[in-house]
Amino acid sequence: MAAPDFTPVVIPTPPDFPVEWANPEDEKLPLLHDRKHAPGPITPLSGWLCEQHWGKGSSVGLAAAGQPVAAMIKMVNTFYYLAIVPTVPPEEMEQAGQRAEEALKASIPTFTQTWEEEWLPELKDLHDTWNAFDFVAASNEALLAHFEWTLASYERLWDIHFAVTVPYLVAPSMFHDLYEDVFGESEALHSYKLLQGIDNASIVAGRELWSLGQTADSAELRSAIRNVPTSEVVSRLESTSGGDAFLSRMRTYLGQYGKRSDTIVELADPSWIEDPSIAIEILKQYLADDMDDPTDQWKQLVAEREQFVEDARNRLSGYPQPVRDEFEMFMAAGQNGQRIQEDHNWWIDQMGNHQVRQVFLEFGRRFSDGGVIEIRDDIFYLDGDEIREATRAGISGDRRTLVEQRKAEMDRWSNVQAPPMLGTDYGPPPDNPVTRALNRFFGGPPPAPDPDRPDVIKGNPGAAGKVTGTARVIIKLSDAGRLGKGEILVTPTTAPPWTPLFATAGGIVTDTGGPLSHCAIVAREYGLPAVVGTGMATSVIQDGQQIEVNGDS
Repeated sequence: MAAPDFTPVVIPTPPDFPVEWANPEDEKLPLLHDRKHAPGPITPLSGWLCEQHWGKGSSVGLAAAGQPVAAMIKMVNTFYYLAIVPTVPPEEMEQAGQRAEEALKASIPTFTQTWEEEWLPELKDLHDTWNAFDFVAASNEALLAHFEWTLASYERLWDIHFAVTVPYLVAPSMFHDLYEDVFGESEALHSYKLLQGIDNASIVAGRELWSLGQTADSAELRSAIRNVPTSEVVSRLESTSGGDAFLSRMRTYLGQYGKRSDTIVELADPSWIEDPSIAIEILKQYLADDMDDPTDQWKQLVAEREQFVEDARNRLSGYPQPVRDEFEMFMAAGQNGQRIQEDHNWWIDQMGNHQVRQVFLEFGRRFSDGGVIEIRDDIFYLDGDEIREATRAGISGDRRTLVEQRKAEMDRWSNVQAPPMLGTDYGPPPDNPVTRALNRFFGGPPPAPDPDRPDVIKGNPGAAGKVTGTARVIIKLSDAGRLGKGEILVTPTTAPPWTPLFATAGGIVTDTGGPLSHCAIVAREYGLPAVVGTGMATSVIQDGQQIEVNGDS
């Protein structure tokens, strides 16, 4: 996949980040620190799952989508690194790339139907099986068998994930390119307005949380949520008139929408259904006196989309029919792509991780009871092979010292900045629809700073508009309560569970991502100016600082 006339270069490692390659061949990989999905160190069990099963399933899905590449995950000093590598010899890449592009173009008109009629029903069946498993009644042998089934099913999740990811990312990207070709570069960002205002799982979950908050219809209930420390809200509601009924509604909400945490890769983080603190923090914001109903903003976005679509069709009326047909096809595929980007994440990245976490937690309970580890959540400091070994031995052995060593290792690396790339640099990837779409998802390197404007941080335009406000630097969603109405959310990355925060924020700035990232898509759905992929915002912008966000440029 090397660009022409580029000699591969081994990337030097910083003095504070020495690397000992488990396999010397790993140094030949183009490893990217994927801060968008895992900005900091992750636990050994989460890393093992990614290395052994996430990458394997993803590679199957890429092949199913006709792409001549595979995904490889490597944990380096507790950080998550991703490499996309070719699966054919260099001399065959050009021909393989042509076949991949043909397969991709063929899949774009049909991937929505495949998602709705094949992949989504299969995902629902897998979740039904997970939900039906009886952890209490299961013997150690039955639990271990369920563990093996879970790993195979997890691979299948990521097979489906990448089989649908390729077309759902490329469809809006190719629509953007077509829009630019037809209407000119100066109007290119308008293409995303024709894709906005389409319901998806993340938007619905945020809307339902807002609706839940509105059922707190007495001053006493609202005070019990707003004015009590988050950790005490549940107990206060239990002693408040109408509180039991509200808690019942909240538990119903969490049962339907709470099988997710604030991260995608790290399985040690509790789901909302286990710890409702994040949902309660967002409810506090939704009950603020100056909070606007996000449904009103949503209706405006839908109306704006319909107007942009009508205007585009009128401007295209004089074009040949094949051009108009292609425009309609890519617009519909782009709208569905933006929706499925959020929906697939709901079923795979969020709820899938929740299900796998529950299996690991049952091992944690049994290992803790058996003295193998100190507490339940220490299970995340073992790996899957160690779990197998101890279970087959009747849940025996003492891994407590090992757990403490690994905790210390994570603490050590948490104070080090991981380099953005490791291994070998093969130069820029070839220019094709997939690489352009991935660049718009992950975001390329941020523009070079202007030496004459040291007060300006540059990134990728994520959502149009300008806003000035107070910066609120938030690293973890558990700090959501610090974000005030109209303040600028400054964060390394946002996963779909962050979506309800967008109803509170006045603008968004992130370290990672491009215009097709989750953050940019949802910012557009909430009408918030956003600059994404700055690379440095959280380390340069001070919490409480007044900043301007210019999402137009």
